[in-house]
Amino acid sequence: MSRFTSPDFLRQAGDNHVRAEPPPLVNLTRADITRLRSFHLKGKDHFEVDREFAARADRIVPGFVDLVLGERAFLQRAVRHLVADLGITQFLQVGAGLPAPGDPHEIVRETTSEGRVVYATSDPVVLTHHLALIRDGRTTTALKAELGRPEGLLEDREVHDFLDLDRPVGLLLTGVVSHTPDAVAASRSIAALRDRLAPGSHMVLSHYCRPDPVRYRKDALRAEQLQELFLGDLGHGHWRTEEEISAFFDGWEAVPPGLLQAQKWRTMPVAPPVYGSYQMPHRNRRLIIGGVGRI
Repeated sequence: MSRFTSPDFLRQAGDNHVRAEPPPLVNLTRADITRLRSFHLKGKDHFEVDREFAARADRIVPGFVDLVLGERAFLQRAVRHLVADLGITQFLQVGAGLPAPGDPHEIVRETTSEGRVVYATSDPVVLTHHLALIRDGRTTTALKAELGRPEGLLEDREVHDFLDLDRPVGLLLTGVVSHTPDAVAASRSIAALRDRLAPGSHMVLSHYCRPDPVRYRKDALRAEQLQELFLGDLGHGHWRTEEEISAFFDGWEAVPPGLLQAQKWRTMPVAPPVYGSYQMPHRNRRLIIGGVGRI
């Protein structure tokens, strides 16, 4: 194990320098999903072990970065739709990653100055980054929580102080359920969150997909190989079938165009380039799907 120390670990955040005491432990012997995403998003928070893992994933699925960028663009389009078209101004992202340009709070601010975004993560490194760089106490905040403990999340004082749970909330679950080993437990957690949210709330969910092996044999094989790599090296990362993924939407009404390839959900023109306009190449589109549900 290795340990970062401030100020090398964190940058200045406005006039304040947030120092984690003690600094979070960072395992440099094993790849980490949040650092892997940072690498694919051209961030700075990754190490050789993460880059080596990314190279192995790319050998299995050339252009693996497509999945990361495609999932993120789907999230950006979905958040923009919820804000601009449906008037939802408060969001809860569970399983937040390291801060990066185009995060949900930036999409919200394109439309309204009244938006509020809570980032929840169980990763102490991610949390420290958010507290240092993103949290302003007025429009954005971050807290330690995880999908597997929904009761603790919604009972958190900061959530109650920051979000009005009597009004619709946008629940953002992109990139988190794929890394939850127990699908039944994940469904229970999502249902528990759903039951506590106000009518008119929406859920944005994306997931790695294992296509039908009869119709898409090569894609199904690549999904199986990626899952083997992820489980072996990270301990999590599941490519589930569309039927398994659709079960996470039980109790939610599907928002058109439904659950489908993430790239096809309200696709935007590539020009002008804005958050959400990235278009996945055809080669990997079947390997990740997403949808939006409402209550």
